[in-house]
Amino acid sequence: MTFVFDEFELDPARRELRVEGKPETLQPQVFDLLLYLVENHERVVPKRELLEALWPDSVVTESSIQRAVSLARSALGERGPALIQTFPRQGYRFVGELEKAKKHTPRTSLSPRYAQSGDVHIAYTTLGDGEVDIVVVNGWILPMRAMFQHPDTRASMEALGDIGRLITFDKRGTGLSDRVKDLPSHEQRMDDLRVVLDACGSSKAVLVGFSEGGALAMLYAATYPERVRGLVLCGAFARMTKTHEYSFGFAPDEMEKLKGYIRGAWGRGASLRPIAPLEMRRDVEFLDWVSFAEQEGSSPGGALDLLEMNIQIDLRVLLPAIRVPTIVLQARDDGMIHPGSGAYLAEQIAGARYVEIPGSDHVFFFRTRHEILNAVQWVLAQEPPELEEDRFLSTVLVGQADDTPSEEEWLEQVRRFRGRAVPGSRHAYFDGPIRALRCAAALAASSAGSFGVHAGPVVRQGPNVSGPAFEVAAAIAAQAPSGQVWASRLLVDLVPGSDLEFHETGENTAVQGREITLLSLRAQ
Repeated sequence: MTFVFDEFELDPARRELRVEGKPETLQPQVFDLLLYLVENHERVVPKRELLEALWPDSVVTESSIQRAVSLARSALGERGPALIQTFPRQGYRFVGELEKAKKHTPRTSLSPRYAQSGDVHIAYTTLGDGEVDIVVVNGWILPMRAMFQHPDTRASMEALGDIGRLITFDKRGTGLSDRVKDLPSHEQRMDDLRVVLDACGSSKAVLVGFSEGGALAMLYAATYPERVRGLVLCGAFARMTKTHEYSFGFAPDEMEKLKGYIRGAWGRGASLRPIAPLEMRRDVEFLDWVSFAEQEGSSPGGALDLLEMNIQIDLRVLLPAIRVPTIVLQARDDGMIHPGSGAYLAEQIAGARYVEIPGSDHVFFFRTRHEILNAVQWVLAQEPPELEEDRFLSTVLVGQADDTPSEEEWLEQVRRFRGRAVPGSRHAYFDGPIRALRCAAALAASSAGSFGVHAGPVVRQGPNVSGPAFEVAAAIAAQAPSGQVWASRLLVDLVPGSDLEFHETGENTAVQGREITLLSLRAQ
């Protein structure tokens, strides 16, 4: 993958320009410009194309290109002006004779594309052209472009691209995707992942979820099992904070320490301590990579907001709904996520395989990336379970039969919030809890009906959809006063980032031998 010309070697994997074997220091965008011109040596590259490729998220002038070209020429010494030629009012071309040029995959980090999720633009890239789609779902603020900025992370991405078509994306509020004013919800992020896969023409993919990205991957797999080939969960968790019945999360004082790092040293390696072993913290190149990831990924305030969303994650009750091949990788002494988190996931997800890795690495792309590759291969080798029924996770809404609005209004509101009505009933189901709750609130505002909302597995048989979740929602609706929306307690854990507010009702209901705490939805 190294380009050789005269006494120079341009190595994309190591991001090095070597002169007679010795590395030449280049600014990142100067290196990117030189590489882009070399990769496209057969033509004149227009200035506009260079601006879009090298500064996709910035407003810059042609003077930025001129400066980068000048620095690239200087790095090439006396041969610089001859190797990089200017074509007035057109652009630039690399005209050196390549002695050895292996086929090189275009630099995905320089060519983001965008999928629109509502009014938010989600940046994504692809690498490779295999028959299998592999989606990397990064954690917290880690941006996709950082994955191509370090030799080890780039090698990991390229190795995944050798297995199949690799898809990476920046979650809303991070990286090259639109910054957002409000805290993103799980539902919105799940929509973002879906539109990216739609834009790529991907009908089914392996999801590789890292840290908080594992939560998104699990929720997506439970909701859209028909679109998930399998799950690889790396340093993932169902809940981030500790409770009296869940001992694997952060204690309050530990969380305050992490917030202190963010406030005091963001952009200079604030997240270094919890994610890396001690020996890696002393590595200057690794520190530079962490600093770049922080700067590229988010502002300090944005990082704190997204951390707050992570604190609110609790997917424990939904883990049994995951029915795709799943493998859980967990570092034995992970400094960020309690080692017990991985074992817990493997216990709760049917048929999941658990692999404990020695060491304290939270970022698996470096010293243990071979484990990720092995895990993907293991998932691909598994036969999907033969299911007798179409079963998936959904949020269901049930209205009281005597008091609900007309069928016309019922169907109109269900469609408005992207739900599906069950024929011949006042039952509906949604692929997100926020949409279900907002639909119920809209119906309650225009009628004297009472409504119950719950999340759980449902079964689809042709046009009919049924399941225990509807029974629970019906029992909740039966207790709700006229004109109110009541919901099960678990809905609160599924809507972090939304502006929905709940009140304690002081009521419980027993369904299927389970005691369910009931909350009322505050009127919007």
